[in-house]
Amino acid sequence: MVELDDRDLSVLAVMVDGRANPYLIREETGLDKGDVNTVLVRLARAGYVEQVTRGLYEITDKGQDALETESE
Repeated sequence: MVELDDRDLSVLAVMVDGRANPYLIREETGLDKGDVNTVLVRLARAGYVEQVTRGLYEITDKGQDALETESE
């Protein structure tokens, strides 16, 4: 299982309200472009988010569960 860090959780938190593109994630989290792309790839490989179409991602049930677990 992938250990989620603060960057991962901040990206997942942006996606809780719906689909997001990397630009929106950068605006909401303050992460730079490289960090956002790295985090999205990591989260997608681990099954926490999925790429809906090019440049558009959404959180999965696994991602929502992980976010809820971390906030408890």
